[in-house]
Amino acid sequence: MARGGWVAMGRRSVLEVEAVEDARGRVARRPVEAVAAQPIAADERNPTFGVGYWTLGLLAAGPALLGALGFLIVALRPPQARGASFGVVLGVLIAALAFGAVVAHLLDYPAWSAPGVTLLPVYALFLPAAVLHGQWGARVNGDPDPIVAVPFAATWALLAAAAIVTVAVAFAAGRHAPSFSGSALLPLPLLLAWTLVLAPSFDEGRVTRALVATLALASCATLAAWLVPASLRPLAPLAAIAAQFALFWWLRLGWPAFGGAIAPIVWLDLALFLLLVVLIGLAPPCAAWVRRAGWPAVHRLLRG
Repeated sequence: MARGGWVAMGRRSVLEVEAVEDARGRVARRPVEAVAAQPIAADERNPTFGVGYWTLGLLAAGPALLGALGFLIVALRPPQARGASFGVVLGVLIAALAFGAVVAHLLDYPAWSAPGVTLLPVYALFLPAAVLHGQWGARVNGDPDPIVAVPFAATWALLAAAAIVTVAVAFAAGRHAPSFSGSALLPLPLLLAWTLVLAPSFDEGRVTRALVATLALASCATLAAWLVPASLRPLAPLAAIAAQFALFWWLRLGWPAFGGAIAPIVWLDLALFLLLVVLIGLAPPCAAWVRRAGWPAVHRLLRG
């Protein structure tokens, strides 16, 4: 009797334990079921509606926009004070972008940092080379003496070297978001196109206004590329290049007349422009290759 009672008590104890565990399981499942039953918010279905996503997009487009505003201030100043102001604004922008590049490196180059990091070699290398190239082109255009083409060719070599450095930086900084990497290279063909169009009269006021238009267009295209779906991001910088040629047509800026000894080098400018446009289209797969194979190879090389 006592033994039977013990067995029955043991069975009841097992049943009670199972009942307690089942109750605990139902309690644990309730929050999950409640969350699953809740409707998904719009900003969770589409991250472009989220405040955080818009903030990162503004951070990506911000460096080019700040540059446009800075050079706009320069363009509005009197001509005699424009040269010194241009150098000051350019120096401040380079220092700010250098600090931003250090921050981006510490954060392992998030996607929104790629346009700003790439603007550093654009301001420090490509823009001065483009200005020198345009100035020499305006000075020696039409001169048949071959010796005048030597400095013009040297400035083109500086321009090509600066483009190579900028492309390498863009691919390295954009490896975490390959579809977004083409937007970082957009200022290069935009600046080169303005350099060719303004070559006959390469005065400082027109160059500064062209720089404002270039950076404003690059900023808008960067924000658009951030907000559209990833499959459409590579098309945003190409659409911006088309918009720039529409602006040339609206301003009635036709193809300038190049003659003399510099004419063959102008064809090199056109070849460089076309190559930059092609690189913008190829930037996503190139940046993906850098992330997959190129960056690990660089790490192995640096470690010896």
